[in-house]
Amino acid sequence: MEAERSIERVLTTQVKLRHLLMFKTVAECGALSRAAETLHMSQPAVSKTIHELETLLGERLLDRTAKGVVPTVFGSHVLRYAHSLHAELKRAADELTALRQGSAGKLAIGSYMVALPTLLPRALSLFFAGGDATRVSVVDGSKERLLSGLQAGEIDIVVGRMSEQDGHGQIRQIPLYFEPIVLVAGRQNPLAGKAAPTPADLAAQEWVMPHASSVARTPIHLFFAREGLDLPARIVETLSFPLIRALLLQRDIVAALPWQIVQADIEQGVLAKLPVDIGYPALPVGIITHAHNNLSAAALRMVDSLKQAAGELYHRPPAA
Repeated sequence: MEAERSIERVLTTQVKLRHLLMFKTVAECGALSRAAETLHMSQPAVSKTIHELETLLGERLLDRTAKGVVPTVFGSHVLRYAHSLHAELKRAADELTALRQGSAGKLAIGSYMVALPTLLPRALSLFFAGGDATRVSVVDGSKERLLSGLQAGEIDIVVGRMSEQDGHGQIRQIPLYFEPIVLVAGRQNPLAGKAAPTPADLAAQEWVMPHASSVARTPIHLFFAREGLDLPARIVETLSFPLIRALLLQRDIVAALPWQIVQADIEQGVLAKLPVDIGYPALPVGIITHAHNNLSAAALRMVDSLKQAAGELYHRPPAA
């Protein structure tokens, strides 16, 4: 306990902001010389500040190698908090600047494909219905890209498929609902008119799938393995729904997609839902935030809007 109190006292009374931000820059640059150039300082001054921080904390923070410097295990933890502190300061600067300019600031939302067609548009409508003037930026992409942006403080909240891991305590997740996965094909595909496509029929098709490293692809692999079949010979790997949709409309190809993504096309007869259950579990969809960063007022309002939108879209009372 005494050691914990000692570190707390050092961090709150002796470690200065410049110590942490300079350490962050050195770790990111990988060399004292490059960090000195970035900071427009002399290398001895940078080295002295890092030495001060190591002395205050009583731990070596950087290992010197032939290729430069890398954080030690202790240094990696300090670096994580330095990143978090920098992100918080940047967020505070944005909010305070917006207040000074009489605007409501900005909000960056990362969104997976599953949330883009229905959930996020409804949440944005609710968000702006109250007269909110916040400038909203929506970023889509892979899980790695969005969670990396969240960790770096470039993205405020992520909405979509919840992460299978807890990010070593770095992320907080708020579940909203479970999204069913369906097999779909274009109306021109022979399987669209077949009452009961067989596993062999599916194996003979072209497929569009997530990238091989994605956990979302595992249920498809397991399905063919259970049936004693090889994977389809032709596979297109992409997360781009415009490309997936174009392929479904133009080729005899099959995809496993979240229901909300394809619901409108299926109801309009553009795509066909194949009557096959490959054992794909429903996607847990929710809100992901950084565990150690405080959400801005705008981000908190967006969280409330997402919860309300999910309640409206996925918990409607049954029709009379």
